[in-house]
Amino acid sequence: MREAMFESLYRQHHHELLGFLDRQLGSRDQAADLCHDAYLRLLDAPVRRVLDNPRAYLFRIARNLLIDHRRRQHPELIAIDALEPVLVCPRVCPETDVCQRQCVHQLTRTLGALPDQLREALIWHRLEGLTQREIGQRLGVSERMAGRYIAQAVTRCQDELEMLDGEPRH
Repeated sequence: MREAMFESLYRQHHHELLGFLDRQLGSRDQAADLCHDAYLRLLDAPVRRVLDNPRAYLFRIARNLLIDHRRRQHPELIAIDALEPVLVCPRVCPETDVCQRQCVHQLTRTLGALPDQLREALIWHRLEGLTQREIGQRLGVSERMAGRYIAQAVTRCQDELEMLDGEPRH
């Protein structure tokens, strides 16, 4: 039973997972290695219950492997991250506070100006943790189109925030 589920997941998602990892790493060989490791971890994972969303679980494994890979590639970044709590001022800096308020205000305006489908897709994805498939079902569009809505909404929000810094992306 477990092997059949594993084989089905592999057939359904291998190409997509490999493409995701390839885009993240920029190396097809490294992506293939991590993809292989993700499936091995999935196969070795103790099955305590039936997975509600096996695809999401597989991609979570892959993201965790990607994080581990990046940590090994850039250990100096980990050292800086480890020191961050020590370096944080206990009081809010007035400039930081103003900047954060400007960002929140700009994001609120940007979200309000987005077409309904883009805004809903982004909120459902980021705040409620829905998958692209679930968002597509709610909006009556394909899973791929739901992903495009999310990407477009994120891009618009990022562009608006970058305009606050005076550094447009394009």
